Amino acid sequence: MRETKSIKPIERMNAVRAGEIPDRWPWAPSVYEHGARLLEKSPGEVSRRADLMAQAACTAYQTYGHEVVSVGIDIYNIEAEAWGCAVSDGAGKSIPGVTDHPLAEGALEPLGLAVPQPGPGNRLGVLVEAVERVIERIGDEVWVYGCMGGPFSQAVELRGFESLIGDMYEAPEAVHALLDRTSELAVQQAGRLSQCGSGINLFESWATLPLIDPPIFETFVIPYHQRVIDSLPDREALPPPAVILGGDTARLIDYFLRAGAGLIAADYLTDFAFMRQRLGDHPMILRGCVDPKMIERGQWAGLAAMIEKLADKAAGMARFVWGCGCVSYDTPPESLLRFKQMALAADRSRVA
Repeated sequence: MRETKSIKPIERMNAVRAGEIPDRWPWAPSVYEHGARLLEKSPGEVSRRADLMAQAACTAYQTYGHEVVSVGIDIYNIEAEAWGCAVSDGAGKSIPGVTDHPLAEGALEPLGLAVPQPGPGNRLGVLVEAVERVIERIGDEVWVYGCMGGPFSQAVELRGFESLIGDMYEAPEAVHALLDRTSELAVQQAGRLSQCGSGINLFESWATLPLIDPPIFETFVIPYHQRVIDSLPDREALPPPAVILGGDTARLIDYFLRAGAGLIAADYLTDFAFMRQRLGDHPMILRGCVDPKMIERGQWAGLAAMIEKLADKAAGMARFVWGCGCVSYDTPPESLLRFKQMALAADRSRVA
């Protein structure tokens, strides 16, 4: 059961955003395909229907009472599919995934690409409708985010990772031309979500270190994030734009600051202490993450040590949120609730 609160999750997150010490640190696990488990349906089925996607997000909120609700199932693939990438069906417990790269063959020539629009041949509008449904149901209680694939990750799915990396050295102008197209789709989708009152989660799984290095991130990733974030209307009225990727995000903190990101994930592998020191009084929110596999496997001793270590590093922070990487389909709900209890018991929000 969801815990009884005298303070709504939206009030707690608004306090965090304002830099006020909250009554406790918020808790925001990454629930995507796990929401399909709560409905006892496959990720593929839920990902293709707005009503089910919204139901999964709302059921997760009713079950866990987390402070940030993100709407999406196959969070990396909706834009790629709209570009023409084939996507697997996501049957059973599997997550839908891209199975081919339409621009993989020959020289990269993106100039003829038309930016796809919502319609019956893609799920751009399905995601927006799901977000609208969630905001209608719980938007007055909790921050709601819509999930989007970032411009760089869209480009990787179109071209293929190894080919795109080669293009950066052999045909950088063509790569930038492709990123112009993918960032335009991201700008348009972000605008549609913003009109619903949603925040945006910009996912860049292919931009994770060490898949690429900071110079590539600086040249081919962050300028296009900034373009998307700069396009958002009336940002103060929406949950702050989030950029989500794993790996050592501490090495990228200056780039996130440059782009104007309002919330970033500090993966369990990153140097949280460095990120905190670098941010100082900057209003960016840090979501400190633990290893979701430990939660799935019930490795409670190791998880407890990780939680205590992170709590000590974040002690006294106003703009800190508990989190974890993507919660798997197989994670038992009682295990995720146990993680919540452990995190809230380790609260150091008012202790510097």
